[in-house]
Amino acid sequence: MLNAPSNQVQQTNAPSLGVLIAFFAGIGARAFGGSIPTHVLPFCLKRGWLTDRESLEALNWCRSLPGAGGTNLSAYLGYCWRKTEGAILATLALVLPGFVAILMASRVLSELPQQIVQASLTAVAAASIGLLLDLTWKLGKSTITDYIDFLVTFTTFVLVGIFRVPIPLVLIVVVPFAWHLNSRIQKNN
Repeated sequence: MLNAPSNQVQQTNAPSLGVLIAFFAGIGARAFGGSIPTHVLPFCLKRGWLTDRESLEALNWCRSLPGAGGTNLSAYLGYCWRKTEGAILATLALVLPGFVAILMASRVLSELPQQIVQASLTAVAAASIGLLLDLTWKLGKSTITDYIDFLVTFTTFVLVGIFRVPIPLVLIVVVPFAWHLNSRIQKNN
């Protein structure tokens, strides 16, 4: 990147191996899933470990390769900064905290009565749905400005969320319908 002949992150401000391991272990202990790159990249930019361009290239690589984006990102950055040893140790440091937490949670849950475990998991699922609906509302309320937007949003939710219709099929049906309704309204105005 940035005129680097190997098309990799430059190593001028690379963290030491110990800092790399501690950094990814910390991320692994407090983040999971798709949020990992949103924790890693801004911190790396702030520390000067990456430039904006390098950050975008790293994100491109971790999203383009098969597998979990966060794991791909840890392996990519670990390799760019500390070669094979860095890739292996950064990936292990990212994955091990979650692995240990799951092992401990499964041990605790296996000792509890089945009814308590089932009730707890149901409560977690309900809370997750509530959080997801709240986030959806906060993000969507400013974009739904008329009844067509609401109709498209509601129809998409029902088809995908309830009837489990594949998203590409929903797009093939809903987008032309929404375009037709919108063009009729534009014509009448």
